[in-house]
Amino acid sequence: MTDQYASKAHRSSIRQKILQTRRTITNKEAHAAGLKVIEKIKELEFFSTPKVVGSYLSMGGELSTAPINDYFLEKHTLALPFMNVHERGIMDFYSFDKGDDLIENRYHILEPVNDPEKHLTPDMFDALIVPLVAFDSHGNRMGMGGGYYDRMLKKVSSECLIIGVAYDFQKIDKIPIEPWDMPLHQMVTPTNHYFFM
Repeated sequence: MTDQYASKAHRSSIRQKILQTRRTITNKEAHAAGLKVIEKIKELEFFSTPKVVGSYLSMGGELSTAPINDYFLEKHTLALPFMNVHERGIMDFYSFDKGDDLIENRYHILEPVNDPEKHLTPDMFDALIVPLVAFDSHGNRMGMGGGYYDRMLKKVSSECLIIGVAYDFQKIDKIPIEPWDMPLHQMVTPTNHYFFM
């Protein structure tokens, strides 16, 4: 087995193990974890002034972003992702306000309506809250494998703050990184706030 295939198999094994654990999380536990995470994010001086923040809608046992998004809706400008059906691995972001509709896409993921007037380009973001399957103490992130966020993170401004959110059990010793993987600036779990750069 070549190093490339060994690394791919190792990543797949990590992903399966963590996703299996994550699927056992109840909605109540996920929401409680999200509440703890947003309390830590709110303490950042960075968010003391209005910002344009990209986030996402949690699903499948992920730490709940509902409390996180509620805070950004109230205090900042919130944008949510829309998967581009014409280009694989590409997603666009649209600003989202209270009362706006959410539509279920073909992957059963809720998305904002792709209204051209609400479209935000990557250079407009001050911060991005990103999902992940696993992370390590060096700020390396492993996603679901589609590359959507790695592509997005390559397009944002160098000033954009990249924050990962997840449960504590999603931290592992070392992520087997690939050349295209984009690191995090910060990582927030219910019990810890990690700063990487």
